[in-house]
Amino acid sequence: AHINMSEEGVQCPPGLQESSDPSGNIRACGRTVDNNCSSVHFPTGSSSYTQICGIVRGAPNAFGPSYNVPDLANIDSPYVDGISITLGSPRHHIWTYAARRDERAGEFCPCANFSNLRTDVPSFVGNDYYCESGHTGTHSDGHYHTRPTSWTDPLWDGEGCTIPENRCCDRHGWFHKNVSSTTDDVEVKWCSNNLRTDKDVLTDLVYIWVL
Repeated sequence: AHINMSEEGVQCPPGLQESSDPSGNIRACGRTVDNNCSSVHFPTGSSSYTQICGIVRGAPNAFGPSYNVPDLANIDSPYVDGISITLGSPRHHIWTYAARRDERAGEFCPCANFSNLRTDVPSFVGNDYYCESGHTGTHSDGHYHTRPTSWTDPLWDGEGCTIPENRCCDRHGWFHKNVSSTTDDVEVKWCSNNLRTDKDVLTDLVYIWVL
């Protein structure tokens, strides 16, 4: 199953809304709710599977920390500014694609090596995540909430990390996870604990495969 907004005639699935860059050449899907997650279930068919792989490509607007501390212990909450991939009920974590404010704000993105680094990654996430920023400046001017969507530097593509200390581009792209045999559909959630006008992430590409 997949969402590829570059394909002609493709629309965002129910539960998501479409946005586009100023030229209209790039279309992407994002949340329809504030302070929470919008969810889409990707059907896997009736056959059992033991492996999941996939890829997500996104574009952020303004961001604060990637992982939201008050919600870290709860997989059902908007624990991340980004994409949460789970299966089953209760939910079982598969992978997280986290977005952060910019390259120089080191908090909450453990792949960066900064003195102010914070590593508040939820225990249920572990190392099963990618984290990247689509912005290369700083937030010292206090205006990061007014930043436009970063259409020119997609998230989680392994490119655009310009600060030497930032190692986030070393881990990116496709994920692969072994799971106990199941027929559950895969749930993908677009999440943030803030208003969409403050912090949001849009995706133009989501592929989910089960084996």
